[in-house]
Amino acid sequence: MRHFERSQRVAEELLRVVSVLIRAEVKDFDLTPVTIIHCEVTRDLSEAKIRYSVLGDEETRRRCADALGKVGGFLQRRVGDHLGLRQTPRLHFAFDDSVADSAKLQEIFEKIARERDGNAQD
Repeated sequence: MRHFERSQRVAEELLRVVSVLIRAEVKDFDLTPVTIIHCEVTRDLSEAKIRYSVLGDEETRRRCADALGKVGGFLQRRVGDHLGLRQTPRLHFAFDDSVADSAKLQEIFEKIARERDGNAQD
């Protein structure tokens, strides 16, 4: 049987709940390209850092960050309703560009593979 810290279980549930709330209850088109990818909760469950990714240009990222700032209070209240904790963790959103970095690396690897295949045929 696997044992998890309570903060890890809360983080996993928080990740699921915030993702669903953004898709189902937030009516802000600026949040359409947002993907919630990771959540960390402090041991005392007072703070939650939610990492998100946005595929798009810098302007799209800025609009998403602004929109998350505007709906943060709403999300916190709804998360509290769903989690049923005595105290709801304070939500902090942080942009995570690892998905974009991965896509860039994939393009580089594909380019190298194409060049290597092209040289092998010569």
